[in-house]
Amino acid sequence: MGTQPKCGAPTKTGGSCRRLAMVGTSRCQLHQGEWSAYGVAKRKADEAKKKLKQRRKK
Repeated sequence: MGTQPKCGAPTKTGGSCRRLAMVGTSRCQLHQGEWSAYGVAKRKADEAKKKLKQRRKK
């Protein structure tokens, strides 16, 4: 079994983040923005739920 990767996101001080990445993503919870695969998938799921609710109201 491999080790958990580090985040590696650029920080304000110019270095790389040394926190452990969250499971299933490439970034830690601080650097996991909307651009990440997790953020995109979550946003798409939320939009699909919203569309479904709007269809049901009609």
